[in-house]
Amino acid sequence: MNLGGRRAFDNPDVGTIILHRIAGVEGTSISMVAMQAPKDAKKAFDKSKDLLKKKKVAEAKKELEKAVEIYPKYSTAWYELGRVHESEKNVEEARKAYAQALAADPKYVNPYRQLANLAVREQKWQEVADTTDRLLKLDPFTYADAYFYNSVANYYLKKIDAAEKSAREAQKLDTRNQIPKVNQLLGAILAEKQDFAGATVALKKFLSAAPEGPDAENTKKQLAEIEKLAASGPKPAPEQ
Repeated sequence: MNLGGRRAFDNPDVGTIILHRIAGVEGTSISMVAMQAPKDAKKAFDKSKDLLKKKKVAEAKKELEKAVEIYPKYSTAWYELGRVHESEKNVEEARKAYAQALAADPKYVNPYRQLANLAVREQKWQEVADTTDRLLKLDPFTYADAYFYNSVANYYLKKIDAAEKSAREAQKLDTRNQIPKVNQLLGAILAEKQDFAGATVALKKFLSAAPEGPDAENTKKQLAEIEKLAASGPKPAPEQ
């Protein structure tokens, strides 16, 4: 039954829907460990959220620090504390907070995503690959952006087959085409593998999604070169 096209006045009774966990998903975006926090720690955490809504970052940070002092395994509080440190450009303290969140709950996926983003900004490609590998092992069905970053990292690490595999997984999950650069990346990967026809398709798909973007002109030049290579056909194998 397709629920996507239902209208406001359609019969709301669609019968009984039974949901099953997707096989192989161990990671969660809600930390089970955090739910065991004592009352005083939860009170401080809730207060920090209210303060953040009011843009009172310094006061919110104090409440988060209080929450993790009361309950050192408060993974979501550590995670939010890391985000506060990030907002203050304090990257090392953010890393420490995310590490504490994962030490408390290794299956909590949100800190992995933030750590991967930090590593991408610093172009630490092995760290990006390792962090996204761990995230995708916990949940291989949800995060198209993690596959994209994993592909970028493997491309720069010269692991071309792994880069292609992750790029195609990102494409599969990105049903709304919110990461058009994955097509540009796949085009570069396929060109590297001398699959010029596949590279042409991928680059055209990127330009269709972002025709006026900052990378459009360079991509058009790349596409023109690849189309020439595709037209010339494969190189003959050397004689034995």
